[in-house]
Amino acid sequence: MRKSQKLLVKFGCGAFGSLLLLALRGMPPLPGIGPGLGHFWLGAGFVVSGGVITLIWQVGDDQPIRSFLFGLMWPPLVAALTR
Repeated sequence: MRKSQKLLVKFGCGAFGSLLLLALRGMPPLPGIGPGLGHFWLGAGFVVSGGVITLIWQVGDDQPIRSFLFGLMWPPLVAALTR
């Protein structure tokens, strides 16, 4: 139970960081994604992927602030790599 709680906090911090950046900056255009995919679903994908990638890359790190900062950096990293 304790380990799952830590993972949930880490996921939440990463996802919240991605959500905050998405809310403040807006969604960058991504090549290869047609207009059929709505802004809401694309944003939800960024938020969930921010939490999942935080879980993967922050293994062994128990500091929630670093997970939050990683979540903040995830969408700009994706936008920079896909342009």
